[in-house]
Amino acid sequence: AEPAFPATVGTRAMAATEVVLLVGGTDDTHVLGLAKSALLQLMPTGLVCRARACGDDHGSYELETAEQSAIIVAFARAGASFPATVAKSSGAPVVLVPCAAPEDNIAAGAIGSVLAVGTALAPMARVSVNGVEEAVALVQRIVAFASAAGASSASASGSDATAAGRSIVQAVAQADLDLAMGTIDVVEAAQRRTRAYLPLIDAERQRMGAGCGAEAIPTDALPGAERYVGKVRDVYVLEKEKKCVLVATGRQSAFDRHLASIPFKGQVLNQISMWWFQQTSDIMPNHVVCSPNPNVVIGTKCEIFSVEFVVRGYITGSTDTSMWTHYKAGERHYCGHNLPEGLVKNQKLWVDALVTPTTKDKVHDAPISGEALVAEGRMTQAQWELCEAKAKELFVFGSQTARKAGLILVDTKYEFGTDENGNVVLCDEIHTPDSSRYWIASTYEARIAAGQEPENIDKEFLRLWFKGQCDPYKDETLPEAPAELVNELARRYVLLYELITGSKFKFDYSSLLSDTTGVETPDEKIIRDVKKAYGAGMI
Repeated sequence: AEPAFPATVGTRAMAATEVVLLVGGTDDTHVLGLAKSALLQLMPTGLVCRARACGDDHGSYELETAEQSAIIVAFARAGASFPATVAKSSGAPVVLVPCAAPEDNIAAGAIGSVLAVGTALAPMARVSVNGVEEAVALVQRIVAFASAAGASSASASGSDATAAGRSIVQAVAQADLDLAMGTIDVVEAAQRRTRAYLPLIDAERQRMGAGCGAEAIPTDALPGAERYVGKVRDVYVLEKEKKCVLVATGRQSAFDRHLASIPFKGQVLNQISMWWFQQTSDIMPNHVVCSPNPNVVIGTKCEIFSVEFVVRGYITGSTDTSMWTHYKAGERHYCGHNLPEGLVKNQKLWVDALVTPTTKDKVHDAPISGEALVAEGRMTQAQWELCEAKAKELFVFGSQTARKAGLILVDTKYEFGTDENGNVVLCDEIHTPDSSRYWIASTYEARIAAGQEPENIDKEFLRLWFKGQCDPYKDETLPEAPAELVNELARRYVLLYELITGSKFKFDYSSLLSDTTGVETPDEKIIRDVKKAYGAGMI
């Protein structure tokens, strides 16, 4: 039987030239497949079709101005309430397509729990389970009826106290839906998601104030620990336990000095490193024991070589130690390598991975050759050969993995050390936006051909801003980085996390978008989690 639909749509205005395909379960391939099928069948009819994400099965969707006279086709799983919520709040006519995978008998049996309740001003018609063809036919009938009737009315939409969070959730879901529907690529989807995060990022920037996002851990949480404050990480060494606790902060450094504090930077650095450590453990063992908090990693205590293994796939950079800075100045022998003539900035090197070490000293790092660092006693010849080989292998793997995510791993640095048994292990961090330079792969060739800088998602743009405002190596006082620049760098860090790991960054919406009185801060959570880890014998 054909699905019933009221003979009137009341006084609601409906030009009936647009169709909104509203999807609740954007993580469900079956639901997405039905939505795609409907889109393909509706497009030839001349209707303007938009695929929109509700956010989840129980969310709401506020129609855009251009959609206020549209017909909504809702694709809903068992138990979903969003079709009724949208119908009641918007007044739009809704065609409901209950969705259940053919092999899922339980879901098919429970599909009646989809709340298909309309109102006089928001009629709803439900087709059969997975009835895409019925839905398309019904949309065409509504269009024909509306054209004949020429009805007119008004629609309404509302907002509530959670509007900001709801807007973010919906924008994120919309980006995922557009990606699933094939209208944008994975990089653009991540760009849209992370732009939606900017209110959360700015809220955290304001919460941090002059802090770094991770305050000192008290002695009662880590008895006997000795604290060392690095450029980005606070390191707590426990000699008796042969462990170290590394806490990643929001401190941003370059040019051998502090530049700003970046929201969520500590979490991003730590979680990206943890992901890469897991992916590369078969290439090189690492110092990681566990991670009890997004900002924290517990590692085996190691003696770190006073060398940073910088590996490059391209010639670029703006700092005193960068390969391009030295090449531009006329140097053709760099870190033990003879460089050919004719290289231009940002071009790919003649090898996939060129190891160009720098010293790791307290005052200033400097380029050094493998022969020189062995001669200076920074490591043995055997250790150098092992680390050089493993650094190349890690970089090649990182480059291949980054390409799959739409990125170019331009250069990076690794740190190695020895554990208590003398074994060489990978330490500190790996392939983070702090230790690495990343470019967008899809725009690289066109931008190079146009004489432009590659599109980057690392901290290079912040370096360039400071170099344009002052001499960051010589000026005693540096200008304060603008809030929008700080927020943008934080967004890029989160962007890189989502692209590399394929996971969404987790925000605490409630603590960022509402009154935080009495709410545990990220700093307090770090202390609590470290204390629990110590008490559980993990440290």
